[in-house]
Amino acid sequence: MRLFHRSVTSCCALLFSACLLSAQDGAALYKRSCALCHDAGIERAPNRETLHAMTPRQVLAAMESGAMISMAATLTAAERRAIAEFVTGKSLGQDLETTPSKQAMCGTTPRDFPDPLAEPRWLGWGNELANTRFQDAPAAGLTPGQVPRLKLKWAFGFPGDVSLNSQPSIAGGRVYVGSQGAKVYSLSAATGCIHWWFATAAPVRSAVSVGRIETESGPRFAAFFGDSSAVVYAVDASTGTLLWKTKVDDHLAARITGSPRFTTEGSTFLLRLLKRVPRRWRITSAAVFVAA
Repeated sequence: MRLFHRSVTSCCALLFSACLLSAQDGAALYKRSCALCHDAGIERAPNRETLHAMTPRQVLAAMESGAMISMAATLTAAERRAIAEFVTGKSLGQDLETTPSKQAMCGTTPRDFPDPLAEPRWLGWGNELANTRFQDAPAAGLTPGQVPRLKLKWAFGFPGDVSLNSQPSIAGGRVYVGSQGAKVYSLSAATGCIHWWFATAAPVRSAVSVGRIETESGPRFAAFFGDSSAVVYAVDASTGTLLWKTKVDDHLAARITGSPRFTTEGSTFLLRLLKRVPRRWRITSAAVFVAA
């Protein structure tokens, strides 16, 4: 009995020491690899208070597929997890619910998706290939004199996110926008409710572009965007159904920060990119990536 008691005591002591060591490792790793920027607020790095409000999953995602991937490239998986738990003060077993609630979803979604080029619109980052960000009155659906009288109609909160880098695009009465939480949303421009959301492999910084493609079942409009793991996606603009996806760069630190645009002018680069798209899809307009 004494031997059993001593064994249990020893095991408990070892477990306690392991937990303590893990916590100390997280603190030491943070001080060595992170504190210089985050404690001093360099380059808009979130401070300790902001990091503590996040979940360890969010911090881990930033290190493994987000903004901190290049800084954390030399850390092991165990070290990244230790830092995520240390700065948040939470265990990785505590997950934050980031799935949109049923109340946020639109009750009904129109079956027919209108031509996005026939209504007020803003597509991609600069709205056209030259990236001038110019919008004329017919495309905007309002005049310069109406701009000062605009008032807030609705607001949308991104579940679990603390920042946003993706510029919203407007097409067909929808607002398309990516998120740091690795989701792309299609919102009603009239009410802000969610028509659909699509989960990506990594955070989405690019703006969304909408274009007409030809499929085996006929023409349809697709939404194009890229994520921070260098994957380009095409989804049905009306339903959010995945049409295809392709990884455009296999480098460990590769990520997409530019926004897709469309043009009928081809190039060797575009042809090489599109060769990786499934052959059954024929794109009527080529996709190019321009600096955001």
